Amino acid sequence: MTRQFLALSASLLIITACSEVKESEATVEQNPKIAKLKMPDGFRAEHLYSPADNDQGSWVAMTFDDKGRLITADQYGALYRSELAPIGAADLAPKIEKLKIQTGEQVADSVVQMGYAQGLLYAFNSLYVMVNHRGDEEFEKSSGLYRLQDTDNDDQYDKITLLKALEGSGEHGPHSIVMSPDGKSLHVIAGNHTDVPEMDAYRLPKVWQDDNLFPQIKDPRGHANSRGAPGGWIAKIDPEGKHWEMIGAGFRNAFDIAFNENGDLFTYDSDMEWDLGMPWYRPTRICHVPSGSEFGWRTGNGKWSPAYPDNLPPVLNIGQGSPTNVVYGKDAKFPPQYRRSLFAFDWSFGIIYAIELQPNGATYSGKKLEFVSGMPLPLTDGVI
Repeated sequence: MTRQFLALSASLLIITACSEVKESEATVEQNPKIAKLKMPDGFRAEHLYSPADNDQGSWVAMTFDDKGRLITADQYGALYRSELAPIGAADLAPKIEKLKIQTGEQVADSVVQMGYAQGLLYAFNSLYVMVNHRGDEEFEKSSGLYRLQDTDNDDQYDKITLLKALEGSGEHGPHSIVMSPDGKSLHVIAGNHTDVPEMDAYRLPKVWQDDNLFPQIKDPRGHANSRGAPGGWIAKIDPEGKHWEMIGAGFRNAFDIAFNENGDLFTYDSDMEWDLGMPWYRPTRICHVPSGSEFGWRTGNGKWSPAYPDNLPPVLNIGQGSPTNVVYGKDAKFPPQYRRSLFAFDWSFGIIYAIELQPNGATYSGKKLEFVSGMPLPLTDGVI
Protein backbone atom coordinates (compact mmCIF):
# COMPACT_ATOMS: atom_id res chain seq x y z
CA MET A 1 0.00 0.00 0.00
CA THR A 2 1.43 3.37 -1.07
CA ARG A 3 0.21 6.79 -0.10
CA GLN A 4 -0.26 8.70 -3.34
CA PHE A 5 -2.61 11.65 -3.14
CA LEU A 6 -2.58 14.60 -0.75
CA ALA A 7 -5.54 16.96 -0.58
CA LEU A 8 -5.99 20.18 1.33
CA SER A 9 -9.28 21.39 2.72
CA ALA A 10 -10.07 22.38 6.28
CA SER A 11 -7.75 19.48 6.99
CA LEU A 12 -4.74 17.82 5.37
CA LEU A 13 -5.80 14.43 4.00
CA ILE A 14 -4.12 11.51 2.25
CA ILE A 15 -6.05 9.44 -0.30
CA THR A 16 -4.52 6.00 -0.82
CA ALA A 17 -5.07 3.28 -3.40
CA CYS A 18 -5.05 -0.02 -1.50
CA SER A 19 -4.33 -3.18 -3.46
CA GLU A 20 -5.56 -5.21 -0.51
CA VAL A 21 -7.72 -3.81 2.27
CA LYS A 22 -7.77 -6.19 5.18
CA GLU A 23 -10.98 -6.68 7.14
CA SER A 24 -9.33 -5.27 10.26
CA GLU A 25 -8.39 -2.12 8.38
CA ALA A 26 -11.88 -1.69 6.96
CA THR A 27 -13.62 -1.95 10.31
CA VAL A 28 -11.39 0.17 12.54
CA GLU A 29 -12.97 3.21 14.11
CA GLN A 30 -12.44 6.17 11.82
CA ASN A 31 -11.51 9.73 12.58
CA PRO A 32 -14.77 11.74 12.50
CA LYS A 33 -13.13 14.21 10.11
CA ILE A 34 -13.07 11.53 7.39
CA ALA A 35 -15.85 9.19 8.50
CA LYS A 36 -18.39 10.61 6.03
CA LEU A 37 -16.11 10.76 2.99
CA LYS A 38 -17.23 8.77 -0.03
CA MET A 39 -14.76 7.26 -2.52
CA PRO A 40 -14.54 4.27 -4.85
CA ASP A 41 -13.88 0.77 -3.55
CA GLY A 42 -10.18 0.13 -3.08
CA PHE A 43 -9.36 3.61 -1.78
CA ARG A 44 -9.05 4.92 1.74
CA ALA A 45 -8.49 8.29 3.38
CA GLU A 46 -6.30 9.28 6.32
CA HIS A 47 -6.47 12.51 8.27
CA LEU A 48 -3.10 14.10 8.98
CA TYR A 49 -3.63 17.56 10.37
CA SER A 50 -6.09 20.44 10.76
CA PRO A 51 -4.31 23.82 10.54
CA ALA A 52 -7.34 25.77 11.74
CA ASP A 53 -7.33 23.75 14.95
CA ASN A 54 -3.76 24.94 15.52
CA ASP A 55 -4.27 28.66 14.75
CA GLN A 56 -2.55 28.31 11.37
CA GLY A 57 -5.37 29.57 9.20
CA SER A 58 -6.69 27.99 6.01
CA TRP A 59 -4.09 26.26 3.81
CA VAL A 60 -4.81 26.81 0.11
CA ALA A 61 -1.58 25.91 -1.72
CA MET A 62 1.01 23.16 -1.44
CA THR A 63 4.18 21.79 -3.03
CA PHE A 64 6.91 19.30 -2.18
CA ASP A 65 10.50 20.51 -1.90
CA ASP A 66 13.61 18.57 -2.99
CA LYS A 67 13.77 16.77 0.37
CA GLY A 68 10.22 15.47 0.22
CA ARG A 69 8.85 17.98 2.70
CA LEU A 70 5.46 19.53 2.13
CA ILE A 71 5.32 23.34 1.95
CA THR A 72 1.91 24.92 2.43
CA ALA A 73 0.47 28.43 2.42
CA ASP A 74 -2.10 29.98 4.70
CA GLN A 75 -4.41 32.08 2.52
CA TYR A 76 -4.13 35.00 4.95
CA GLY A 77 -0.90 34.14 6.73
CA ALA A 78 2.48 32.46 6.64
CA LEU A 79 4.16 29.56 4.85
CA TYR A 80 4.71 26.26 6.65
CA ARG A 81 7.07 23.34 6.03
CA SER A 82 6.03 19.85 7.11
CA GLU A 83 7.77 16.50 7.45
CA LEU A 84 5.18 13.81 6.84
CA ALA A 85 5.14 10.70 8.99
CA PRO A 86 6.42 7.49 7.34
CA ILE A 87 3.95 4.92 6.09
CA GLY A 88 2.74 2.71 8.89
CA ALA A 89 3.53 5.18 11.66
CA ALA A 90 1.22 5.06 14.65
CA ASP A 91 1.12 8.85 14.83
CA LEU A 92 0.37 10.47 11.44
CA ALA A 93 0.73 14.07 12.66
CA PRO A 94 3.39 15.87 10.59
CA LYS A 95 6.24 17.88 12.10
CA ILE A 96 5.51 21.48 11.14
CA GLU A 97 7.60 24.63 11.18
CA LYS A 98 6.70 28.14 10.15
CA LEU A 99 9.08 29.25 7.43
CA LYS A 100 11.30 32.12 8.49
CA ILE A 101 13.36 33.99 5.95
CA GLN A 102 16.89 34.47 7.32
CA THR A 103 17.46 38.06 6.19
CA GLY A 104 19.85 38.92 9.04
CA GLU A 105 17.26 41.07 10.81
CA GLN A 106 15.53 40.13 14.05
CA VAL A 107 11.90 39.41 13.26
CA ALA A 108 9.16 38.59 15.75
CA ASP A 109 7.55 35.17 15.45
CA SER A 110 4.18 36.80 14.75
CA VAL A 111 5.47 38.63 11.66
CA VAL A 112 4.62 37.17 8.26
CA GLN A 113 7.73 37.48 6.10
CA MET A 114 6.25 35.61 3.15
CA GLY A 115 2.77 34.22 2.67
CA TYR A 116 -0.78 35.22 1.68
CA ALA A 117 -0.16 32.92 -1.28
CA GLN A 118 -2.48 31.03 -3.59
CA GLY A 119 0.29 29.31 -5.55
CA LEU A 120 3.46 27.45 -4.54
CA LEU A 121 6.03 25.53 -6.58
CA TYR A 122 9.46 24.21 -5.67
CA ALA A 123 11.65 24.20 -8.78
CA PHE A 124 15.14 25.23 -9.89
CA ASN A 125 16.42 25.10 -6.28
CA SER A 126 13.88 27.78 -5.40
CA LEU A 127 10.46 28.17 -3.87
CA TYR A 128 8.15 30.17 -6.16
CA VAL A 129 5.35 31.96 -4.30
CA MET A 130 2.32 33.59 -5.94
CA VAL A 131 1.25 36.23 -3.43
CA ASN A 132 -2.41 37.28 -3.65
CA HIS A 133 -2.74 40.32 -1.42
CA ARG A 134 -2.88 44.09 -1.20
CA GLY A 135 0.05 45.12 0.99
CA ASP A 136 -0.93 46.35 4.46
CA GLU A 137 0.31 46.46 8.04
CA GLU A 138 -0.16 42.72 8.47
CA PHE A 139 1.91 41.84 5.40
CA GLU A 140 3.65 44.53 3.40
CA LYS A 141 4.09 42.64 0.13
CA SER A 142 1.50 42.95 -2.60
CA SER A 143 0.38 40.55 -5.33
CA GLY A 144 3.04 39.14 -7.57
CA LEU A 145 5.32 36.23 -8.30
CA TYR A 146 8.19 35.92 -5.82
CA ARG A 147 11.22 33.61 -5.74
CA LEU A 148 12.74 32.38 -2.47
CA GLN A 149 16.30 31.02 -2.46
CA ASP A 150 18.72 29.48 0.03
CA THR A 151 22.01 31.10 -0.97
CA ASP A 152 24.21 29.70 1.83
CA ASN A 153 22.93 26.09 1.87
CA ASP A 154 21.79 26.11 5.50
CA ASP A 155 18.33 24.74 4.60
CA GLN A 156 16.68 28.11 5.29
CA TYR A 157 15.56 30.61 2.69
CA ASP A 158 17.45 33.89 2.91
CA LYS A 159 16.71 35.73 -0.33
CA ILE A 160 13.39 37.05 -1.66
CA THR A 161 13.17 38.29 -5.26
CA LEU A 162 10.07 39.86 -6.80
CA LEU A 163 9.92 38.49 -10.34
CA LYS A 164 6.77 40.31 -11.43
CA ALA A 165 4.32 42.57 -9.61
CA LEU A 166 0.69 41.89 -10.53
CA GLU A 167 -2.35 44.12 -10.23
CA GLY A 168 -5.16 42.10 -8.73
CA SER A 169 -6.05 40.27 -5.54
CA GLY A 170 -8.80 38.31 -3.84
CA GLU A 171 -10.65 35.23 -5.02
CA HIS A 172 -10.17 36.23 -8.68
CA GLY A 173 -6.56 37.35 -8.29
CA PRO A 174 -3.31 35.58 -9.25
CA HIS A 175 -3.34 31.86 -8.51
CA SER A 176 -1.21 28.81 -9.27
CA ILE A 177 2.27 27.99 -10.62
CA VAL A 178 3.24 24.69 -12.28
CA MET A 179 6.31 23.25 -13.97
CA SER A 180 6.14 23.19 -17.76
CA PRO A 181 6.54 19.84 -19.57
CA ASP A 182 9.95 20.88 -20.93
CA GLY A 183 11.31 21.11 -17.37
CA LYS A 184 12.91 24.43 -18.28
CA SER A 185 10.08 26.90 -17.69
CA LEU A 186 6.96 27.58 -15.60
CA HIS A 187 3.30 28.27 -16.29
CA VAL A 188 1.19 30.61 -14.14
CA ILE A 189 -2.53 31.35 -14.09
CA ALA A 190 -4.60 34.30 -12.85
CA GLY A 191 -8.29 35.09 -12.50
CA ASN A 192 -10.28 37.77 -14.33
CA HIS A 193 -9.65 40.44 -11.67
CA THR A 194 -5.91 40.32 -12.40
CA ASP A 195 -4.70 42.81 -14.99
CA VAL A 196 -2.66 41.31 -17.80
CA PRO A 197 0.92 42.54 -17.31
CA GLU A 198 2.83 43.63 -20.38
CA MET A 199 3.96 40.42 -22.03
CA ASP A 200 7.03 39.79 -24.18
CA ALA A 201 4.97 37.65 -26.55
CA TYR A 202 1.33 36.80 -27.19
CA ARG A 203 0.24 33.54 -28.79
CA LEU A 204 -3.29 34.85 -29.27
CA PRO A 205 -4.25 38.11 -30.97
CA LYS A 206 -4.23 41.09 -28.62
CA VAL A 207 -7.64 42.30 -29.81
CA TRP A 208 -9.61 42.86 -26.64
CA GLN A 209 -11.79 45.90 -27.32
CA ASP A 210 -15.51 45.49 -26.61
CA ASP A 211 -17.42 44.78 -29.81
CA ASN A 212 -20.77 43.40 -28.64
CA LEU A 213 -23.47 44.17 -31.22
CA PHE A 214 -26.18 43.78 -28.58
CA PRO A 215 -26.83 46.21 -25.70
CA GLN A 216 -24.71 45.28 -22.71
CA ILE A 217 -26.48 43.67 -19.77
CA LYS A 218 -24.14 43.73 -16.79
CA ASP A 219 -24.54 42.13 -13.41
CA PRO A 220 -27.06 44.15 -11.34
CA ARG A 221 -24.95 43.65 -8.22
CA GLY A 222 -21.90 45.11 -9.94
CA HIS A 223 -19.71 42.01 -10.02
CA ALA A 224 -16.92 42.32 -12.63
CA ASN A 225 -18.75 45.17 -14.35
CA SER A 226 -15.49 47.08 -14.80
CA ARG A 227 -13.47 44.06 -15.91
CA GLY A 228 -12.74 43.79 -19.60
CA ALA A 229 -11.26 41.25 -21.94
CA PRO A 230 -9.36 38.97 -21.94
CA GLY A 231 -10.45 37.85 -18.45
CA GLY A 232 -8.39 35.17 -16.73
CA TRP A 233 -5.11 34.27 -18.43
CA ILE A 234 -2.24 31.75 -18.53
CA ALA A 235 1.40 32.66 -19.20
CA LYS A 236 4.64 30.76 -19.71
CA ILE A 237 7.75 32.23 -18.06
CA ASP A 238 11.43 31.43 -17.70
CA PRO A 239 12.81 30.48 -14.24
CA GLU A 240 14.05 34.02 -13.60
CA GLY A 241 10.72 35.58 -14.57
CA LYS A 242 12.25 37.77 -17.27
CA HIS A 243 10.31 36.52 -20.30
CA TRP A 244 6.51 36.31 -20.15
CA GLU A 245 4.49 34.78 -22.96
CA MET A 246 0.70 34.57 -22.98
CA ILE A 247 -0.52 31.07 -23.82
CA GLY A 248 -4.29 31.38 -23.48
CA ALA A 249 -7.02 33.59 -22.04
CA GLY A 250 -10.76 34.12 -21.79
CA PHE A 251 -11.35 32.36 -18.48
CA ARG A 252 -13.54 33.63 -15.65
CA ASN A 253 -11.63 32.35 -12.65
CA ALA A 254 -9.72 29.15 -13.31
CA PHE A 255 -7.53 28.51 -10.25
CA ASP A 256 -5.07 25.85 -11.36
CA ILE A 257 -3.58 24.13 -14.42
CA ALA A 258 -2.17 20.68 -15.18
CA PHE A 259 -0.43 18.89 -18.05
CA ASN A 260 -1.11 15.34 -19.19
CA GLU A 261 1.49 12.86 -20.45
CA ASN A 262 1.32 14.38 -23.96
CA GLY A 263 2.13 17.86 -22.69
CA ASP A 264 -1.43 19.11 -23.26
CA LEU A 265 -2.63 21.76 -20.82
CA PHE A 266 -5.94 21.66 -18.92
CA THR A 267 -7.80 23.86 -16.47
CA TYR A 268 -11.13 23.92 -14.61
CA ASP A 269 -12.93 27.24 -15.08
CA SER A 270 -15.63 28.66 -12.83
CA ASP A 271 -19.19 29.69 -13.62
CA MET A 272 -20.90 32.99 -12.84
CA GLU A 273 -23.51 31.53 -10.49
CA TRP A 274 -25.74 34.61 -10.62
CA ASP A 275 -26.13 34.10 -14.38
CA LEU A 276 -27.87 30.76 -13.82
CA GLY A 277 -30.93 30.61 -16.10
CA MET A 278 -29.65 33.30 -18.44
CA PRO A 279 -28.82 32.46 -22.10
CA TRP A 280 -25.21 33.48 -21.50
CA TYR A 281 -24.69 31.27 -18.41
CA ARG A 282 -21.58 29.09 -18.69
CA PRO A 283 -21.26 26.20 -16.20
CA THR A 284 -18.02 25.21 -14.54
CA ARG A 285 -16.10 23.33 -17.17
CA ILE A 286 -12.95 21.43 -18.01
CA CYS A 287 -10.98 23.18 -20.75
CA HIS A 288 -8.17 21.88 -22.94
CA VAL A 289 -5.89 24.90 -23.45
CA PRO A 290 -3.81 24.65 -26.64
CA SER A 291 -1.36 27.36 -27.67
CA GLY A 292 -3.08 30.64 -28.52
CA SER A 293 -6.52 29.63 -27.27
CA GLU A 294 -9.34 32.06 -26.43
CA PHE A 295 -12.26 30.96 -24.27
CA GLY A 296 -14.36 34.10 -24.54
CA TRP A 297 -15.09 35.29 -21.01
CA ARG A 298 -16.63 38.76 -21.11
CA THR A 299 -18.56 40.58 -18.43
CA GLY A 300 -22.36 40.27 -18.34
CA ASN A 301 -24.06 39.06 -21.49
CA GLY A 302 -20.92 39.57 -23.56
CA LYS A 303 -19.65 36.03 -23.00
CA TRP A 304 -18.85 34.18 -26.18
CA SER A 305 -20.83 31.13 -27.16
CA PRO A 306 -18.88 27.88 -27.58
CA ALA A 307 -20.26 27.86 -31.12
CA TYR A 308 -18.26 30.95 -32.13
CA PRO A 309 -15.50 29.89 -34.55
CA ASP A 310 -12.79 31.87 -32.72
CA ASN A 311 -13.76 30.54 -29.28
CA LEU A 312 -12.87 27.07 -28.05
CA PRO A 313 -15.57 24.90 -26.45
CA PRO A 314 -14.94 22.98 -23.23
CA VAL A 315 -13.93 19.34 -23.01
CA LEU A 316 -16.70 18.82 -20.47
CA ASN A 317 -19.35 20.95 -18.78
CA ILE A 318 -19.75 20.04 -15.11
CA GLY A 319 -22.33 22.45 -13.66
CA GLN A 320 -22.40 24.75 -10.66
CA GLY A 321 -19.43 24.83 -8.31
CA SER A 322 -16.25 26.62 -7.23
CA PRO A 323 -13.22 25.13 -9.02
CA THR A 324 -9.86 25.08 -7.25
CA ASN A 325 -7.09 22.53 -7.86
CA VAL A 326 -6.48 20.36 -10.90
CA VAL A 327 -3.82 17.64 -11.07
CA TYR A 328 -3.24 14.91 -13.64
CA GLY A 329 -2.99 11.33 -12.40
CA LYS A 330 -0.19 9.97 -14.60
CA ASP A 331 2.27 9.66 -11.67
CA ALA A 332 -0.19 8.11 -9.22
CA LYS A 333 0.04 4.45 -8.24
CA PHE A 334 -3.65 4.16 -9.01
CA PRO A 335 -5.55 1.79 -11.35
CA PRO A 336 -5.03 2.62 -15.08
CA GLN A 337 -8.34 4.50 -15.39
CA TYR A 338 -7.16 7.10 -12.87
CA ARG A 339 -3.68 7.49 -14.33
CA ARG A 340 -5.24 9.01 -17.46
CA SER A 341 -7.66 11.15 -15.47
CA LEU A 342 -7.62 14.80 -14.55
CA PHE A 343 -8.55 15.32 -10.89
CA ALA A 344 -10.62 18.49 -10.55
CA PHE A 345 -11.44 19.93 -7.11
CA ASP A 346 -14.73 21.67 -6.34
CA TRP A 347 -14.63 23.73 -3.15
CA SER A 348 -18.32 24.52 -2.70
CA PHE A 349 -19.80 21.02 -3.13
CA GLY A 350 -16.81 19.17 -1.64
CA ILE A 351 -16.07 16.90 -4.60
CA ILE A 352 -12.91 15.69 -6.31
CA TYR A 353 -13.93 14.72 -9.85
CA ALA A 354 -11.86 12.21 -11.79
CA ILE A 355 -12.21 13.28 -15.43
CA GLU A 356 -11.23 10.38 -17.68
CA LEU A 357 -9.84 11.93 -20.86
CA GLN A 358 -10.01 10.27 -24.28
CA PRO A 359 -8.42 11.66 -27.48
CA ASN A 360 -11.06 13.09 -29.80
CA GLY A 361 -9.80 14.64 -33.02
CA ALA A 362 -7.49 17.54 -32.19
CA THR A 363 -8.67 17.62 -28.60
CA TYR A 364 -10.26 15.38 -25.97
CA SER A 365 -13.60 14.24 -24.67
CA GLY A 366 -14.13 13.45 -21.03
CA LYS A 367 -16.47 11.77 -18.60
CA LYS A 368 -16.60 12.52 -14.91
CA LEU A 369 -16.66 10.36 -11.83
CA GLU A 370 -17.10 11.60 -8.27
CA PHE A 371 -13.80 10.29 -6.94
CA VAL A 372 -13.99 11.71 -3.40
CA SER A 373 -16.85 13.66 -1.85
CA GLY A 374 -17.89 14.87 1.55
CA MET A 375 -20.10 17.49 3.15
CA PRO A 376 -18.48 19.68 4.15
CA LEU A 377 -15.19 19.18 2.27
CA PRO A 378 -13.97 22.65 1.14
CA LEU A 379 -11.15 21.43 -1.11
CA THR A 380 -8.33 23.81 -2.02
CA ASP A 381 -5.22 22.08 -3.39
CA GLY A 382 -3.71 18.67 -4.04
CA VAL A 383 -0.47 16.98 -5.10
CA ILE A 384 0.58 13.47 -6.06
